[in-house]
Amino acid sequence: MRRKGNQRYMNQPKEERQDSRKQKKCGQLSDRKKRAITAVIIALAALLAVPVLAWLYIQRSMETMTKVNMPYAIKIGAGDTQSIQQMELSNIDVSGGAGSKDVVFCVYSDKEAEYYLQLAHTTNIGFQYTIYKALLDNTYGTIDYLGNKYTQGEALKGLYLNKKSETRYATDAYHTQTYGNYGNVQVSAEPLYWRSESRETLPAEPNSGKYCVNYYILHISWGKEVQNNKETDMIYIMAG
Repeated sequence: MRRKGNQRYMNQPKEERQDSRKQKKCGQLSDRKKRAITAVIIALAALLAVPVLAWLYIQRSMETMTKVNMPYAIKIGAGDTQSIQQMELSNIDVSGGAGSKDVVFCVYSDKEAEYYLQLAHTTNIGFQYTIYKALLDNTYGTIDYLGNKYTQGEALKGLYLNKKSETRYATDAYHTQTYGNYGNVQVSAEPLYWRSESRETLPAEPNSGKYCVNYYILHISWGKEVQNNKETDMIYIMAG
């Protein structure tokens, strides 16, 4: 049967054989075009789907973030709601013996809020830290800071949560929260954690532009035993 089939094909006129080959070739090209077009359509659909899915994901993330963060939008600023980077502590000069330095910071939000004020610091340098409440008072204020004057109020009541008695150093009560399982830490690098005794409350109405603001003075003092020996301390102020 195969011979007969081949014989019949060979007995066909040359023109018919060429037409047959062309038809097969056109059929193959047509199939390739269909597959190519289908692939392009799928690719375009994917390109369209990715931005839409990304947009939906971003929107959902933004909504989630907004729902979580809006009631707790409490910020810390230098002076009167200025950038916290303006709170400069690197230029304290202790070469003149005992002394002190006052820096003003604030806690602010666009609505009333409650928070604990917290301070954490290492103990390489023998600094003493006291936080005072303050008022923005450009008429009678005695403390000049970043273009405004402030009046010092009462000291904010609080306590250290991990201070060794009769020393300035920290216990290891919060070591794991700070350093995890790392144990090779110098005693002065173990930070002290201080927290206000009770919650502070921002004013119900804006008292500085569009923000509700509480002002504070961080009073840094030192004795004559403190010297310029190039030691460094880390200081963190938190509200929450």
